[in-house]
Amino acid sequence: MSGRPSPRCARFVAALSFVALARPASAQDSRLEEKVDRLERENEELKRKVDAIDKKLGAGEASSLDQELGELGAPGATKLPAGGQKLAEAGLSQAFGGVYTKPFLSREQGITLGGYASWVYKDAGDEHRSLDFPRLIPFIYAQVSERITFATEIEIEDGHEVEVEFAFVDYHLSDYLNLRAGALLDPLGKFNLVHDDPVNELTERPLVDTTVIPTTLREVGGGFFGTPLSADSPVGQLSYEAYVTSGFKGLFDDGTVTFDTTDGLAEGRAHEPVGGTESFADNNNNLAQVGRLEWSPVLGAALGVSAHLGNYDESDDNELLITAIDGALDGKAVARWIGADGSFGRVLGDFELLGEWANAHISRDAFAIASGVPGSMHGWYGQVNYRIYPSFLKDLEQSGYLGAGSRFTLVARYDAIDLDGFGRERWTFGVNFRPNRFQTVVKFDYQLNLESGQQPGVANDAFLMSIATYF
Repeated sequence: MSGRPSPRCARFVAALSFVALARPASAQDSRLEEKVDRLERENEELKRKVDAIDKKLGAGEASSLDQELGELGAPGATKLPAGGQKLAEAGLSQAFGGVYTKPFLSREQGITLGGYASWVYKDAGDEHRSLDFPRLIPFIYAQVSERITFATEIEIEDGHEVEVEFAFVDYHLSDYLNLRAGALLDPLGKFNLVHDDPVNELTERPLVDTTVIPTTLREVGGGFFGTPLSADSPVGQLSYEAYVTSGFKGLFDDGTVTFDTTDGLAEGRAHEPVGGTESFADNNNNLAQVGRLEWSPVLGAALGVSAHLGNYDESDDNELLITAIDGALDGKAVARWIGADGSFGRVLGDFELLGEWANAHISRDAFAIASGVPGSMHGWYGQVNYRIYPSFLKDLEQSGYLGAGSRFTLVARYDAIDLDGFGRERWTFGVNFRPNRFQTVVKFDYQLNLESGQQPGVANDAFLMSIATYF
């Protein structure tokens, strides 16, 4: 085969040289310019096809990309699973990674959007009377692959304060061992894990879970979770969570203290820049540990124990240990256990008991004491719920005005905390209505607030009304 170029190739090279040198046009030159124009038009058509693929991937229509890539003559073009394989693997790396060309912008990736919101009216006499929009919490959950899931909730408080409530990745290995990493909800007490407004029967959270365990308590970390014993085992279900985390920020070398006898440990959690550190960053070189073990002997009964241990000061000399015990007992479990049936069994089955106790031991050296770090804190709450299903609700369900499982609930809760000698107590009585079983609730509460110790400022007695709903 001759090494000389073909006449057609020679003419093409000559045309490009001709254009580059910008010589005056002739009849032959005009034909060459027409060829250059045709190449430019073909290049523009290629760009349009790439843009079309870009848009289709953003809309989740990746199933036909293999055919279109073949038409483009892309090297190594192969069939692309929906949302799974980057266009870079098909030789089109520059078409991937735009606003609408992410690998998981696809309807087939199991992405779930949702959230909850709540609105509150509170009347505490001259001290406080207001309408409030305390929380709007969007959820984003995704099945990234067969074993990897992602979950996040974005907390918007009072309509403008935006924070990440949690954002973590799970790698599912088995029932008894799984990996989790990211910004985590601490498994410290049960309420911190199950604190959504639509779930809870009263408007405000227990005092112990706003001070000693400052819900929402979240930290950056990683570790393991699982269920080594399932519910059908002879001793019931056993589950656990155990993580290494960033820890609390309670004391800084300049004397800044976040722990106090009004809000407890709440200002030392990851919620905003404190002492010059970032929201989730630690203030020392000591990692904390947190874990929880829950035993459920039968359906409707659970007992949990948990602990959080780590240094809280910038000098890394003082330790904070929080321990907690929580329990829940549904009347249906008791009715099954004692063999109650008939009207007594039904009445017993409509009761529910909840409770949680927590203690914070705060070690203090001379600098911590001089800076005003408080000592130990502890508290607890006990709550009883009684569900009511009047017959007229069934009629409204059948007529379509209410959803399945609508009910009223009578609630009574007692709270008590002691924050280094400053005590607060609260009795709360409430009734709420759920037009469906889980999603939406309208609550009416009345609080009786008491205090002890030398520090004034406890809230007045108050009436509250609130609405909360998942969406």
